[in-house]
Amino acid sequence: ITVFDDKGKFVPDLKKDNFQVFENKEAQSIIEFHAQANLPLNVAVLMDTSTSVRNKLEFERTAIKQFLASVLRTEKDRIAFITFDSTVQVRNDFTGDLSQVAKTVDEIKVATGQTSLYDAIYKVCREDMPRTTSRRRVLVIVTDGADTNSTHRLAQTISIAQRTETTIYALSTKGGSVFRVEGSPYLNTDDRELKKLCRDTGGEVFFPDNIEALTKAFRQVTDFLRNQYVVVYEPNNTNDGKFRQIEVRIIGRKNLSTITRQGYLAK
Repeated sequence: ITVFDDKGKFVPDLKKDNFQVFENKEAQSIIEFHAQANLPLNVAVLMDTSTSVRNKLEFERTAIKQFLASVLRTEKDRIAFITFDSTVQVRNDFTGDLSQVAKTVDEIKVATGQTSLYDAIYKVCREDMPRTTSRRRVLVIVTDGADTNSTHRLAQTISIAQRTETTIYALSTKGGSVFRVEGSPYLNTDDRELKKLCRDTGGEVFFPDNIEALTKAFRQVTDFLRNQYVVVYEPNNTNDGKFRQIEVRIIGRKNLSTITRQGYLAK
């Protein structure tokens, strides 16, 4: 669980009594609670290289290299770099060599084909993300959010991410360049689906309208990735294979928001 204030800053000093957990609207008893900081990460960066982002590749390259430089740590984290259009290509498998990944990012010059965003996420979660409990599993996606070619649906994509405990963050390019990404206060269908994809897996989507906003977004991502609360409860319901909705509420403190998984399959 990530908890942040009205300025987007992580809140590090909460106690067990500040949390309430509900499953399918039924209150649950918390049996274990602790805060985690400086978590080691397995991060897969997915770069959209479809025709729809042809004029945004420079922004995408800049965003990914800034992410590598400002968020990841060579001594603890492992990163994979993956591109997707009509197909999915693993350009760099998981490594601590960030300079090599940055070099590969610079080599991406062409954008062609349709956008298989959901298929790319599904494949990475199911096949490419290492199964380990010692590192947090994260996808960071740079895309315009418009899926045009996937065989998997949004619900299937969210489900595989939840089952593999993979958190998804996304940076929307929104039709811009390295100097400005045109934003809008109104979210279209693609934006709303991208937001749901991230929120339902415990992550967040950002719509930066310039490089300064991009830098701010990465500061937030760093906070969200490095710090979280772990709350354990024993469900009152049986393992019947059905989806269980999770809600977390903060009590005793005002103006705080949470990001966490929206639920799980009970099996």
